[in-house]
Amino acid sequence: MRKRTNKSAPKIHDRYIIPALILAVVDGLVLVGTFLLAYMVRFYTPLFDFVAPNSGLVPEFEPYLLLALMISALGLFVFERIGLYQRRVGLDRQVWVVTLILATLVNYIFVMALLFNYRGFEFSRLTVGLAIPFSSLGVVATHYLLKQAQMYLMGRGIIFFKTVLVGPASQCRKFQDKLLQYYGSQYQVLGFVSTENKPVTFAETASPKDAIPCIGVKNDLDALLKQGGVDQVVITMLPEDHREILEIMNTCHQHNTPYRMTPELYDLLAQRVQVEEIEEMPALLFDESPLIGAGRLLKRSCDVVISSMALIVASPLMLFIAALIRFDTRGPVFYVQERVGNDGRRFHIFKFRSMVDKAEQESGPIWATSNDPRTTIIGRFLRKYNLDELPQFFNVLRGDMSLVGPRPERPYFVNKFKGEIPNYMRRHMVKTGITGWAQVNGWRGDTSVDKRTEHDLYYVKNWSLFLDIKIILKTLVSFKNAY
Repeated sequence: MRKRTNKSAPKIHDRYIIPALILAVVDGLVLVGTFLLAYMVRFYTPLFDFVAPNSGLVPEFEPYLLLALMISALGLFVFERIGLYQRRVGLDRQVWVVTLILATLVNYIFVMALLFNYRGFEFSRLTVGLAIPFSSLGVVATHYLLKQAQMYLMGRGIIFFKTVLVGPASQCRKFQDKLLQYYGSQYQVLGFVSTENKPVTFAETASPKDAIPCIGVKNDLDALLKQGGVDQVVITMLPEDHREILEIMNTCHQHNTPYRMTPELYDLLAQRVQVEEIEEMPALLFDESPLIGAGRLLKRSCDVVISSMALIVASPLMLFIAALIRFDTRGPVFYVQERVGNDGRRFHIFKFRSMVDKAEQESGPIWATSNDPRTTIIGRFLRKYNLDELPQFFNVLRGDMSLVGPRPERPYFVNKFKGEIPNYMRRHMVKTGITGWAQVNGWRGDTSVDKRTEHDLYYVKNWSLFLDIKIILKTLVSFKNAY
């Protein structure tokens, strides 16, 4: 561990901005470089209708360079919107490889849409076609290279706040768990100092890869900070320990070591927190979904466009399904039921009827189960492949629902669960959806409501346009517990 002097306050490098800028610069260079590589392969190799460079038939380089710069600028915007610069731990993007590839494809879809509507520049479509796999491979390759570079830098203490936790072992453990769960991207936890005045470890409660060592007790903190090599201290003690907290704060002051107070912060980390000003006074804003302002407008625009197209394309299938239901059993084609939506507002949801008419007349509100005797022959097929949900595109057009969101529940179950499941009503911060994060992960039907709520809250806190696209694509192949 590299030591530093304590004569002045330690330099605090911004572990958020600098890695994000590095990622953006690398992504921009990759997008420019891979497009120009595609240009060279297209016109300067014998792979595709080779033309001699001096023949005058090779298009000029400058327009393609400008196009490459445009692709790069648009790509950075798309990557930022999708969240590639947010979901990261330093230089390590916490995303799947398929996410990087899809982000690149989305960028080129926008590029092609712009080019095909602009007649001022004749370009090679084959060059664009070659650039797509080149760019995808380039982004994925640099993703792995940057991860390796980060490991190298971390080994030399260059990246991240080198952090020491101070508090009871149980509190430090909870804080560390939340860092791992919610991308604690600015922290490199060296260990914890126990305030229980006895060395303890996490060996009994943590796997070896997640465990952090106990590097002393409270009386050792002064000597530890005096040695150097600690960028900050995080105090994870409860408010009733205020006298000990003041002593630790004073120790940090003596060594010019920044510290953070996190009493019970592990509960707040599960919420979205923003700092804003109210009449020049700083205030913390908790639990606001990203689905506000421009995000909400973007989502609503996509809902209207996609649901309109879906109804047009699926109308023949819907007419066919309606006829099958009519001939299968007696009763209405559509099933209309009251549900609870955004902000607790009630609305009527439309579905193709998949059960016998008046199925709950005697039993009251109950969930469907596997091999439910109330389900009709046609209904079983419709529910298995999510076809009974098609009429809900009308709900989306009306503004009752969104394409993606927590599934709307009946008032009976909402009143039941809001008193049993913590934070259950927070799932109503956004519009309910035809499909959702819980459903594509198999938490539907007669399954754990706690798990379903956990997945719904994840969606509320982490919404992005790309997450919606991902859920829609997964819905097409997700049939687990569809009954």
